[in-house]
Amino acid sequence: MKSREWSYLKKHPALWRILLGILVVPLVYAATFLASVWNPYGELHNLPMAVVNQDRSTQTLAWGRQVTHELTRSKSLQFHEMGAARAQRELRSGKLFLVLKIPANTSRRLSRLATDPQQLRVTYQTNAGQSAIAAKMGNSAMTKLQATLNQAAVQGELQAIQRQTAQAGKRVTATAGQVTQVTRALAAGLPASQVVAANTAIANGLAQGGQQLRATQSAQQLKNLAAPIKLVQHDVAPVPNNGTGMAPYFMTISLFVGCITLNIIYDAGKRHGNYRRFVNAWLDKMGFLWGFVMLAASGMWLGTYYINGLRPLEPVKTYLLSLLIILAFFSLVTCFRLWLGLTGAWLMLIFMLFQIGCSGGTYPIQLTNPLYRAVHPYLPMTIAMNGLHHTISLGGSISGVVGILVGMIVVFSLGTLGFFYWHRRDAAVL
Repeated sequence: MKSREWSYLKKHPALWRILLGILVVPLVYAATFLASVWNPYGELHNLPMAVVNQDRSTQTLAWGRQVTHELTRSKSLQFHEMGAARAQRELRSGKLFLVLKIPANTSRRLSRLATDPQQLRVTYQTNAGQSAIAAKMGNSAMTKLQATLNQAAVQGELQAIQRQTAQAGKRVTATAGQVTQVTRALAAGLPASQVVAANTAIANGLAQGGQQLRATQSAQQLKNLAAPIKLVQHDVAPVPNNGTGMAPYFMTISLFVGCITLNIIYDAGKRHGNYRRFVNAWLDKMGFLWGFVMLAASGMWLGTYYINGLRPLEPVKTYLLSLLIILAFFSLVTCFRLWLGLTGAWLMLIFMLFQIGCSGGTYPIQLTNPLYRAVHPYLPMTIAMNGLHHTISLGGSISGVVGILVGMIVVFSLGTLGFFYWHRRDAAVL
């Protein structure tokens, strides 16, 4: 039986382009998204971190300097040594994903483990508001690093003990020399008062040397201590749950999907009336569609707030930013849809799938491939996510994000206005 569908397709070759375009959508989505999450834990060396060494070395131990040197030379993690103020600033801005702070009294405390064995708490800071996944990955990395730091602490302590042992041995040797001198003095017939003074000096010397040797003998048991160092996490922008951390990513995707769906189903280029001026036709059409997409964004906001329980730091600003984002996305997608037809809508769909992989919404962009890292800062979804991160979790100014989104609205709205001017003589569709 001859297929009538194949016959129809032969008579309408333009449909082949549409079908072929749809055919590659699963491929593009799977390939681009998988490329962004292919091996993130194998790329941890690309995740920028900082170590702030505030330790003051003692005469016998410079633990902070030693650990800082080892961390900055490590090939498994990307640590940079920097000051506390700069590290804090870059952590909050998202340039760093973890800051390890070595306290000022670290070497002093570790050098006293023999006589006062207390666990030392070393703090590391993360920023879950910027990337909840990165904070979890940093926590996993610090759990593994803690064993290394404990080993460094024990080694540094044992080296100090060896030096103390050598000094104690010298003191006992000196005391033995005093004994020899007193013995010779007695043989020479010195006065009794001098002999008493010499005996007192010998007793004091032996007592001090014995105390040091006993302390040394006790300190050598410190190698059996499992954890002289304890790493403690502190989040500069905590999030109450994983959904709050991922909200900017999924909200941005949903707004872009809504704009594409609307442009595929609803033809913004068709006029349903006669207008004396093309500007009036544009205002009538765009005014209706702008209101529609803003209503869609409002529905998304109400759903995430009342159904999911999202509680941003700045709820009003988050809502207003969502409206601005969907207007920018709609202007972009509609401009391509008007000028290129369904091909333009298909291109925007492919562009959205590409952005899903390149925006760093799942794992930090530093853990993906070089191409994604290069284009990441310039993508509309990246810019929108950055603004939502600030209003939901981080706080701070979003003036730069607002400026870019307004610029997108202006530029691509002029593009849609140009389409209405170019087709100003087209007949209305009733």
